[in-house]
Amino acid sequence: MLKLLHIFTVLFVNLILLKPVFSQANVEYHNLSRDGSIRGAIGITFPEGWTTYWKFPGPNGFIPKIKIKNKENLESFSIAWPYPKKLGPKTFTYLGYEDDLLLPIKLKKFDEGKRLYLLLDISFGICRNVCIVQNKILEISDENDFNYLVLDKLLKSKNRIMITTSFGISNKCKVKKKNNKEYQIIFENPLMKNNEQMSGVLVDYNGSSWIIETQSFYPEIGKVEALLKSENISRNDVEIDMDKISLIYLDGKIAKRTIGCPS
Repeated sequence: MLKLLHIFTVLFVNLILLKPVFSQANVEYHNLSRDGSIRGAIGITFPEGWTTYWKFPGPNGFIPKIKIKNKENLESFSIAWPYPKKLGPKTFTYLGYEDDLLLPIKLKKFDEGKRLYLLLDISFGICRNVCIVQNKILEISDENDFNYLVLDKLLKSKNRIMITTSFGISNKCKVKKKNNKEYQIIFENPLMKNNEQMSGVLVDYNGSSWIIETQSFYPEIGKVEALLKSENISRNDVEIDMDKISLIYLDGKIAKRTIGCPS
């Protein structure tokens, strides 16, 4: 009986000690505006040794959700996700980040003379030996002070912000409809074939209507394939906006983005 009581006591103490580790993930907004435009960054910090997911982490990951709960004087809101890394063991890989994450954002007002306010509901996963989902509420306003330290950190971040190139003008694009909710996207480009400078080619979609479930890059033939799935479960007529599709990749150590299917 005493031995059993000791075991329960140890388990209880361990749970208490683990709880602060799980609660350490933090979300903040940093104002990076220098003029009339509103630019900033959403900062996600988590305990050392933990990782978090890219917006399309693959079948083994949790897709982050960023929802607008309330807004005032907001015309548009966009997020730029840095180029991700392949993480996790061979049997459970996913795309994500192993360093504290800064997500650059842009906001546009309806009325420049009035205050802007935005309330976000953010859900994201963090992983170590286990993966857990955290939910945070974030307030954003154009009244925040300019944060020079975060701007410097963003420019030096290991999570690479992508530069835009015209590489995609050589792409040949194919779209295969699997059903009303799923499409297979295929990109072929001779410049990708056995290109030692190019690695980690991924398909990205800049919008909220579609998610990318799985994708593969075949450098030996210069081809990328991705499966797009509609997030709207109630409609059967959702169409893919081809202008929102892009390819992201590493050119040496430089992260780049190009239009996937140029018109």
